[in-house]
Amino acid sequence: VFVALMREHFPEVLSGMNLVAIDTLHLFPTTLECAKLVQEKYGKQALWKKPDGVNTLDEFVAKYGDCEEMDSADFDFVSKVEPFQRALAECQKDILITGRRMDQAAQRITLDLWEDGKRTLNPMANFSWQDIIDYVDTHGVPVNEGHNFAYRCDAPIEATSRHLPNLPWTKVPLGKPFWQASAEELRGSPPAGITYVFKSFGDMHTTVPVEPHESERTGRFVRQAKTECGIHTRTTSAGAPH
Repeated sequence: VFVALMREHFPEVLSGMNLVAIDTLHLFPTTLECAKLVQEKYGKQALWKKPDGVNTLDEFVAKYGDCEEMDSADFDFVSKVEPFQRALAECQKDILITGRRMDQAAQRITLDLWEDGKRTLNPMANFSWQDIIDYVDTHGVPVNEGHNFAYRCDAPIEATSRHLPNLPWTKVPLGKPFWQASAEELRGSPPAGITYVFKSFGDMHTTVPVEPHESERTGRFVRQAKTECGIHTRTTSAGAPH
C-alpha cells in the first residue's frame, strides 16, 4: 500500500527512493510472487538482499543452521537485520521510511510519525487494518494470494501448533481475499466450528493463520516471546537485545 500511495501522490519522490526488500530464504512463495507484482505494477524495482553469503535455503542451512534449531534472535539477525543494514549502507540515504502502523503490535501503540533519533518516518502510523484493505480494494493493489484461503476445522488449534503439517483442518479457496468474504462464506456449509485465515505473512516457520477478528500480528512470531523481528528495534550484532 505504501508503494501504491507514493506512486499515486508523490511519483517523483518514489522515483528517487530506494525500495528495500529482504528475502530471508524462509518466506512464503506467495510473498515473493506478490512482491514481483508490486514491482511490475508500480514500476519500482526493489533492492533485494539475502542473508550474507548465501542464495538458497540449502546454502543457508549449511552456513547458519536449521531455522528451528537456531536461537530466534540470531536467526532474525542473520536473515533480516544484517541484510537490512547492508542495504541501508548501500543506499546511502539520510531518512528511512517504513510502513509500520500503531495497530500492528503492542510495541507500536505509541509509534511516532517521525522518530528524530533514528531519522525514521512512519507515514502510515495512524492507518488501521480497515484503512489498508479499503485502499487495496479501491485501488487494486496486489495482495498476497495466501489471503484467498480459509482453514476450516471443528475445534480450535493452538497457535503454537498451527505451523505443523497434516493438521485437522480443510484449506478452502475463497476466490478472493478473505476480507471480501461474508461470515457465511468463511465458515462454509455446514458451518465450520472455527475458521482461520492468514492476515499477515512473515517467515513460514513463525507465521500461522488466525481468526478473522484477531490482529494480524497475532499470527506472527508464534512460539517466540516477541512480536518484532529486530529490523526496527535492534541495530548492533547477533545476540544483542531487541
